[in-house]
Amino acid sequence: MTYEEFKKELRWNVQNMETARGKTIRLLERHMVCGDPMAVHIMNIMNRCMYGREQIMIREDMLCALWMRGKREYIQHWLIRPLYERYGQEGWQSILPEISAGLTEDDEEEDIVLSGENLSYAVCRRHMIVRPVNYERCRQELGNAIYRKIGDVALVLHLLTSEKTGSSLTIQVSRGMVLPWKLTEDQLITEAMMNTCRKMPPRLFLGDDRRKFFPYEEGILLPEEEGRQTWISPWNHREGQRGYLLTTTARIHGAVAFFYPGVKAILAEKLGGDYYVVFPSVHEAILHPVDCTGVQEIRSSVQHINAVYGEGEMLSDRIFCYHKNRRLLQLL
Repeated sequence: MTYEEFKKELRWNVQNMETARGKTIRLLERHMVCGDPMAVHIMNIMNRCMYGREQIMIREDMLCALWMRGKREYIQHWLIRPLYERYGQEGWQSILPEISAGLTEDDEEEDIVLSGENLSYAVCRRHMIVRPVNYERCRQELGNAIYRKIGDVALVLHLLTSEKTGSSLTIQVSRGMVLPWKLTEDQLITEAMMNTCRKMPPRLFLGDDRRKFFPYEEGILLPEEEGRQTWISPWNHREGQRGYLLTTTARIHGAVAFFYPGVKAILAEKLGGDYYVVFPSVHEAILHPVDCTGVQEIRSSVQHINAVYGEGEMLSDRIFCYHKNRRLLQLL
C-alpha cells in the first residue's frame, strides 16, 4: 500500500469506529489549503498548540479528531508518517486499537499505574511532559534518558504519574521503556512539549514583579487564551534593563515555557526585536531586549543569583540571544 493510499484508508477506518461517533475526523495534509470551515478550525487549533499562532501551513500530515463535551472542546491528533511505518511492519492491529483508545479520552487526568500493560504509548502519551535540567550537572543521570539538548540545558522526557492540586509526581522516561513505541525521540519530546504547554501554559510578567503567587488569568501569552496580558514597554530602557520574567502557571520548572513551540517568536514580537535570555533557576527565564543592557551586566547578575541559590535549582549560567529576523537562538 502506498503512503497516499494508507492516508485515505486510515481516515475511512477511523471514521467508521464506534468510538468515533459524534466526533469530527479530519485528515490534515502537509501544506494543505482548505475551504472546509471545520478543517480550518482544527488546523488553527493544531497550529496554536504546535507553533503558538494560527494560519501557519500544516507542516506534517496528521489525522485529527475533534469533539465537544459540555462547553469544552477536545482534540486528539496522530502523526501519519510514523503510523504508516508501523503499518508496514505490524499491520492495522498495531494502530487502530491505539486510535480507538485515544478517541475515548478526555481531559480528566487520572493517576497512571506503572505496570507492564500500562506502559503502552496509547496509555502514556497524554501523561508525557518535559522538565528542564542543567546538562553538565545531570550528565550521568541522563545516560539512558530521552532529552533535547539546547546549549547547557537539557529538556528531559518524564511521565506524570500523579497529579493532584498543588503537587505532582513524575518519573524520568528511559529509552528501554519507549522502545516498543517505535517513535523517534524528537517526536516524543515534541508531543510531550505540547502536553506540558497544555497543562502549564506560559505566563510573562515584569521582572520587578516578584509576587509569590500570580492569578491564573494574568500574564497571558498565547493568543487563544483569555485573560490579562502584562503590559510591555520595550522602548523603556529602565524596564528592559530590569527584564521580564517568563514562567508557567504552575511556577514549578517554569523555565520550560521558553522552549514551547512558537513562544520564542511571540516574545520577539512583544519585545520589539532581538533579546537576551537567561535561566537563573529551573523555574523561570529572564528576558532583556538587547538595546536595554549589556552581556557583561547580565552575566554578573546570573553569577550572583547562582551563588545565592546554589546548584540545587540551577538551570544555566550561560547567556542566550534570540535573533528575531533569523529565528535563531544563539548561545553566547
